[in-house]
Amino acid sequence: MTSSMETEIHYLAKDELFDREKPFDTDFSVASIPGARSSNHTVDTRTVVVNEITNPDEWDLNTHGFCIIKAETKLDPDDVFTRKKEIQNDYWYEIEAILHEKFPEYSRIDAYDCTVRKRDPDFPRITRTYVDYEQPARRPHTDCSQKGSYMNLEHSFPGQEEFWKGKEFDILNVWRPLIGPCDDWPLALCDWTSVDQDNDIRLNDALRRDRVDENSLLHFNPSHRWYFIRNHSIDDLIVFRNADSHGKRARGFHVSVMNPTSESPARQSVEVRLVAFR
Repeated sequence: MTSSMETEIHYLAKDELFDREKPFDTDFSVASIPGARSSNHTVDTRTVVVNEITNPDEWDLNTHGFCIIKAETKLDPDDVFTRKKEIQNDYWYEIEAILHEKFPEYSRIDAYDCTVRKRDPDFPRITRTYVDYEQPARRPHTDCSQKGSYMNLEHSFPGQEEFWKGKEFDILNVWRPLIGPCDDWPLALCDWTSVDQDNDIRLNDALRRDRVDENSLLHFNPSHRWYFIRNHSIDDLIVFRNADSHGKRARGFHVSVMNPTSESPARQSVEVRLVAFR
């Protein structure tokens, strides 16, 4: 029997402010900058039902914006926090190989980021600025917009603009817990077929320490259908599309949600961002 959980999702509010000012947020402290704001977001908190994924084969990247791949990968949960630069390339190669086997339509796949998260026991009651690892993301989003996908490539592969000029590509994420089975603050995915592309999506400036990115945020729509993996195993890889070069393919809006029935230790997770050329 399919089970579900009731939880809260903190959407971006449909504020009139955004008719005059583009939404933005930062991933660093601005306390030392007089008059600076870390964000102009207003929150629309909604109680939602998130359904359990019971049959991974039902989910298709090109229809729903995400899919699940069962695959064994090797990544030491301790080393990834202390020696990430030394070990991340091997993990990248594993993920690239898995995606090539699953998606033969891609001619080339290159990983360019590895993000690890370790939930602080005080999160979300107390929020801090973390340098070594990030916290679960509480605003439904994709990591980049169509424009942001090019900004990602320019930052990660400087001087190689001629290579991707005119090419069709997708920006993908591969996400899993580092230690499982895990039920703490699971990743929830929104079925792309339930998203109103004209009214639900808002572009956002994501201000980083060294650059500006653009990603996409989600406004509330009662038609949204959310899903998660219960007792998430480290071998269950969630693959979702953030954006594509032509802005025409299904996207995987995602968010971390509190599981009120979880008995798991504080969640640790890893995600790889990749560009996949067709």
